[in-house]
Amino acid sequence: MKILDSEINIDAGKYLLFKKHWIMLILLIGTALMDAVSTTYFMLQTGPDSEMNWVVRVLSLGYGPIIGPLLGKIYQIFAVWVISVMVPRLTRFICLTVILFNAYAFFFNFRL
Repeated sequence: MKILDSEINIDAGKYLLFKKHWIMLILLIGTALMDAVSTTYFMLQTGPDSEMNWVVRVLSLGYGPIIGPLLGKIYQIFAVWVISVMVPRLTRFICLTVILFNAYAFFFNFRL
């Protein structure tokens, strides 16, 4: 497949995150769950209007403060997988960046 004049081998990158970077995938899922739980706690205290991430805020306003953050994290994990398929050389960087942001958000959400 060719996207923006770059040849992308989807079959080669399809399972990269699951086979080569499986430890990062576990950390990504773990920190995403931690962030979703802390965001739910934060929203139950202050309401969804205080959420800084507009995607999670909209999802939480529509689906509630429990389902909204979980949906946001499902979308986030899916986006990381898509990027790792499309640009395999960025997989490690993207995973580490998202893991660090999730960990930061986890600790930030408990600072009321």
